Parts: sequence; C-alpha cells; structure tokens
Amino acid sequence: MQMKKIIESWDLYLTEQKCKLPNRGDIAEGVVAAAIAAKLSKRVNGKIEMISVSDVVAQVASIQDMNTVVSNVVPDFSDEHEDTVSFSISMPKRPFEALVDRNLLACLQGEYEGAVSYVNSPPMHKFATRLASNKKSNNILVKAAGTEDQKGTKVDISIIVDGNKLRNQLSLKVKGGEQFAQKTGKAFEVQKAFWEPLGIDVSSAEQEYNSIVDGIPAGKPFSSREEINTGGYLQMASNATSLIYQQAYKTLESKLRDDKFEAEFVKLLADYIKTGAVGPESEFVELVKILPGGFKRARFGKKFYSEMEKANLYPIINTSGSYPKIQIIYEDAAGNKSVLVQMRAKVERASGKSGGSKKYGVLMRNYLETGPALYKLAGV
Repeated sequence: MQMKKIIESWDLYLTEQKCKLPNRGDIAEGVVAAAIAAKLSKRVNGKIEMISVSDVVAQVASIQDMNTVVSNVVPDFSDEHEDTVSFSISMPKRPFEALVDRNLLACLQGEYEGAVSYVNSPPMHKFATRLASNKKSNNILVKAAGTEDQKGTKVDISIIVDGNKLRNQLSLKVKGGEQFAQKTGKAFEVQKAFWEPLGIDVSSAEQEYNSIVDGIPAGKPFSSREEINTGGYLQMASNATSLIYQQAYKTLESKLRDDKFEAEFVKLLADYIKTGAVGPESEFVELVKILPGGFKRARFGKKFYSEMEKANLYPIINTSGSYPKIQIIYEDAAGNKSVLVQMRAKVERASGKSGGSKKYGVLMRNYLETGPALYKLAGV
C-alpha cells in the first residue's frame, strides 16, 4: 500500500512537471479561436450541431506554422451558397509551440472543454445559425491576435465577415487571470495615476511617501537579490505603499458611506472596471472567462451600470500581509458577500543584464483585479 502511494505521488509530480506551460491565456486564445471556427463549420442537414473537443483538436492539428490560416469551405443551409470559415492566430513562440504540441493535450483539457462549452452556448449557436442561413456566400475569419496590440486594445479574438469586424469581439480570460490593469514604478505620479480614475486623491501622503521611496536606489544597481533583502528595500517599498493605500481606503470608505458621493463614485468605479476589462471598445466587446469545463460571460452596457447603482458595496483593507490591498465587497440581498474588485500592491526584485552581467533592482507595482462578484453584476 505504501509503495502504491509513492507511485501515485510520483505520477502526480511528473504530470505537474509536464504541465508547466507558458502563458495559458495566450494558448487559450488559439483554442477558443479554433473552437469558434469548428462551431461555425459544423453544419449538418440544415442545422448547426454541437461540437466536441475532438472537433477543436482537429482544427488545431491543421495549423502548420504561426502564419497558417486554416480554412474550411462549407455549404449554407440552402446548399446554394458556400461559406469559407477560417481562423488565424498570433501569439509568442513558446505558447504557440505548446498549443500545437499534441503531447500537451491532456494539460490543456480544461481550456478545450471550456472553449467547447462556450461555443455550444445559445448565443454562439444562434450566431452560427444566422451566418449559415443568410443565403449569402461569406468569408468568415476568426482572428486570435490578442498579443499584436496589447496596449491599444483588450480584444483577443475578432470575428470578421466579408472584411467587416462584427460586434462579437472577445476579451479572453482563463482561470487565475483576474488582472485587468496595472501601474508600475516608484514615482508618486504612478500612485496618483492608479487612483485618479476613481476620483481618489492621495496627494496628502505624497511628502511622506517620497521621503521613504527616495531611499530606494533607482534602476538595477544591485549585484544580487540578497543585497535588496539586506538593505531592507522591500520593507521600505511596502511601508510607502501602505501610506497610499490607507489614504485611499479612507476616501473609499467615505464615498461609499455618504449618499451624496456614492452614486458619483460608483459610476467612476464602473467606468474603471469596464475600461480595465474590455478597453475603449467596450460597446462591442464581450468578456469571456474560460474555466475547466465551463465559462463565464460579461458585458459592460446599461445593465451593468444599473446593477452597479443598486449594489451594496463597501471597502475593506488588509495591511497585515507583505503588501497592502483594498477589496471592494459586494453583498447581495441574501447577505452573501463576494469580492467585486481588489487593488493590491506588489514589490519585486526585478533583474536585467547590464555590461554583460545580471543586475537587480526594486520594482513597485499596483494591480487592479476582479473578483467573483463581477460576473454577478455584469454577467450575461
């Protein structure tokens, strides 16, 4: 019995090692694009059929290289016209290699099953049916290109019909992908820029903040990470960001407690979430989170703003960890509580090469991350 447990533990260890994948979000873009193409092509006896994981695997297996456009010519429901359904992907080299490596299929089971669940859902099924029954010959391209313009757009997957980009654009997240926005740097202006979209002024902490971070050397002047530890620079950065977060928390608490300011703040918060989630093209972008065997969808239109206005929200702060964080909690009518968003600080010992040798420095970040309540208030 003991030997059996040892063997099982070893097998689990080997599986975990085998499944140390590069960016899962990048890989998932390719999987979902292939799943959409498979769904749009699955036309049998005048109807769109449900697809399976094997249908998506077959699409991915058709990819020859990064520049491949995989195309299928399929008849419409009238058998009088044909549509060309294609998909293309653009992603970094390592995620691409993982996507097309059949030995890693088991590691991506959750992504494949989640993608299939999403494209078989009623909205995508109706969309596929509409294209197949419009009595036209269409060129349909599903384009996964989230890495092409990461700063300019939040769109990861576009659907283009006869050269026209449709409203069905996707911003994709995977399990663990809660981050929507970040600001990086130790300058006070970085802290200011992180909180300003929420109408929060942290300038009262500026002088004390600067007095601390001015003692943290700029750039990457250290020869080892240990120098950063022994110099106490991580703790200094933590102390400085705690000042900012405590000031921000006081303002948040005041705004959400006072009816006079609550509506204005909630509007700013909704704008901040929307911009972080789907960017400036929010009217045409759907947020899709692919989960093992399932998915969640969210849109940020009038319904979301209406739900935000009615929501019971309040902030909490945690400064007991290594770095501070603030969470905005949503409490529903039954008293159930869940996180809507959280803002958290993080300090890293960043590395880089200088003059042929590795150097280290202190890198300060602020993250905006979403919680489960987002899909309750923005879910569709």
